[in-house]
Amino acid sequence: MHGTVVVTGAAGGIGSATCRLLAARGVPVAAVDLPDGDGVSLAEPMARAVRERGGTAVAVSADLRDPTALDAATAAVVERLGPVGGVFANAGVLRAGGAASPSDEGWQESFDVNVTGAWNVVRAALPHFRPDGGGIVLTSSIAGAKGMSGFAGYVASKHAVVGLMRALAHELGPRSIRVNTVHPTAVDTPMVNNEDHAQRWTGLRGPEGLAALRDVYRARHLLPVPWLDPSDVAHAVAWLLSAEARYVTGVTLPVDAGALAR
Repeated sequence: MHGTVVVTGAAGGIGSATCRLLAARGVPVAAVDLPDGDGVSLAEPMARAVRERGGTAVAVSADLRDPTALDAATAAVVERLGPVGGVFANAGVLRAGGAASPSDEGWQESFDVNVTGAWNVVRAALPHFRPDGGGIVLTSSIAGAKGMSGFAGYVASKHAVVGLMRALAHELGPRSIRVNTVHPTAVDTPMVNNEDHAQRWTGLRGPEGLAALRDVYRARHLLPVPWLDPSDVAHAVAWLLSAEARYVTGVTLPVDAGALAR
């Protein structure tokens, strides 16, 4: 893999795991996340830990919904780290709200972050790609390949991510830039493994609810696990970005313990 990889949603979960994996393989990483109260990127602690281990990582403070700021931040980090060889558009939100309990705010935020945010980071990175191309991976979800009640905005936005990927794969292929999506099942992160989700899916809260939530997720999979570790998705992303996948483009790759095969 050659060139800087831009990763969004880099402060924790899948984004953080991917940054750490790529940096351990010698890849310079631009770790993008929202600013904290002092204006410092939430990804700074992760980036600092990477540097302490001898890797190259720069934390970038940017809101993906602000394309002008994102363009400037991307240009600045490329000046420090060199041309872009890959993008992992991973930042996302999971907001409840369906036909029975609609949320206009949740619907709009789902599209603003999950779809427009992905588009904005790709658009910001494209002028800085290496002449020999590279790879782009967008995070969708198993919800981007099937339906799920109670999360209309999330499901619709993750399907839209697939449409964006397919359009970009056609457009960027002549530049030797490959574009794919990953479709994780539940991942053991605070976004998924929390009491609100336990309440929604099991009617229980506290330790009892969290234990029951594990059973709910386990029942969705062919493999006997409730959820994945973020590193499981990170390895799939690293492969898609690597030269080992040099002719893989336009692909929707499930990383789902068999959820979509049930």
